[in-house]
Amino acid sequence: MKHVVGISLGASSQDFEFTTSLWGVRLKVSRVGADGNLERATELAHLWGDQAAVLGLGVDQDSDDLMALIGPYRGTATLTTGTRLGGILQEWSVRHAQHQLGGLFNNARTLFLSGLQDYRVALALSEYTSNLQFADPVLQLGVPKLLGSVEALNRYADGAHYVKDWSLPAALNRGPVKEWARFVVRKALQKASVVVAPIHLLDDFDLEALAGKVVIAANVNEARMATLRDKGVSTVIDGAPVLQGHSLGPHLLDSIVIAATGKHPEDLMEDDYLEAIAALKLEPRVVLPNGFQRTNRFAFVIHPLSQEYFKKLKPIEMLSQVSPPVFMNSLERILAYTPPFVYSKVSGIESPTGARAEGWLISVGGTPKEIMRHDPEFTYRRLLDAAAMAQRLGAQIMGLGAFTKVVGDAGVTVAKRAPLPITTG
Repeated sequence: MKHVVGISLGASSQDFEFTTSLWGVRLKVSRVGADGNLERATELAHLWGDQAAVLGLGVDQDSDDLMALIGPYRGTATLTTGTRLGGILQEWSVRHAQHQLGGLFNNARTLFLSGLQDYRVALALSEYTSNLQFADPVLQLGVPKLLGSVEALNRYADGAHYVKDWSLPAALNRGPVKEWARFVVRKALQKASVVVAPIHLLDDFDLEALAGKVVIAANVNEARMATLRDKGVSTVIDGAPVLQGHSLGPHLLDSIVIAATGKHPEDLMEDDYLEAIAALKLEPRVVLPNGFQRTNRFAFVIHPLSQEYFKKLKPIEMLSQVSPPVFMNSLERILAYTPPFVYSKVSGIESPTGARAEGWLISVGGTPKEIMRHDPEFTYRRLLDAAAMAQRLGAQIMGLGAFTKVVGDAGVTVAKRAPLPITTG
């Protein structure tokens, strides 16, 4: 029987041990915690180096830094950090949740606390939403600016190695600069519906920041799951699968695959991992800590029905009382050219079955008179601008209301060109 050991920086009180088999190879699997102490983790690596067949090192550092930390290693056990498998598991968990929960990530506003660390997740989510933000510059360099796309993250990564080991001077790493950076992340977190982060980075955020959020993380233990429940998190998607009642971090699962195949970590293919996952009948965890609390998002297009609606603005109402009719007629024509804007946000919608929804009323400026005065393409352009705005807001579907749904071909052209589903009811 081969013995594989996973060394974690987590608490030793959560250690476990069990036996299993993969492809006919009997395996003894142990998890050993270092209680957050890197020196203790190093001691454990040397201690188990001659006793285990494979040693999984579960610390949040890349392989080069880790080997430097361990120092001269003379053990016979094969070493792995499970970094490559971790990316595969997280990508798999995203696709699994998207399928199981029916379009959960469609146009979702998503914040990554570490886009470089969760790059494969970013690539997977970019297939479902373009509303991605990355806090790497804020948390790594203290620069209060978020990255807004995978392309921007790639450009940042190209130059990140120049400043990888740089940190803010002590004089700047506290006070207003640090607080401003934290404020930027907190505001972005409040606007997001999905958060992707190494689980320990969420410890600094409270109920106000995390309530109702979908959290994508790895290796979430029961203690942290309870904390997320208390902070109001609606859904936790964890790429670390459960085997015999124990959550397996990528370093430990990678150790199991290496021991069963007898291959060197660099020789393993993705197919090897997929076959192992299938053989062990593993699945990502989708946990609802507070019960089912999904909130769907919509947008609905409205427009003023007549000049009287303009008078809801006090300055226009006052001017209309002293101006000739030509003023209101000219204003009506001018406002037809204004870009769409958010009229209001609607929240707190809940059906008798418990399904929840929130959305935005997006107004275009044209009255029915102006809509009919212009050719259909004029209105199509305004509606497509509204659809782009709805997508940025995170809406999963947009409805056309009033006169906008009967212009031209009754929404067919807009539905073909829009970046999100369109309905006229």
